Amino acid sequence: MYTSMYTCGFKGCPVRLGEDELKKIDVLVKYGVFRSRSEAIRELVRLGVKLAYVSEVLEAVERLFELEKVEGRIPVELGGATRQLLEERER
Repeated sequence: MYTSMYTCGFKGCPVRLGEDELKKIDVLVKYGVFRSRSEAIRELVRLGVKLAYVSEVLEAVERLFELEKVEGRIPVELGGATRQLLEERER
């Protein structure tokens, strides 16, 4: 198992979980949402990290919109998809 774990880019990380969280993970495994606790924890952590990142990005964009209201423009040069998004927002 260690060989495949490391060759696939995974590293071990011991984690302690509360009884309630572990029971919920076990239910997900029992109903076939995940094949194992390890898979469930790995995917749920991956999702949590993505959500945290998205939340930070959205917060930063909201701050830019607040600055735009105060200063009349966003105080950074934006290009590509971000510029297009802002232009569409103005329509």
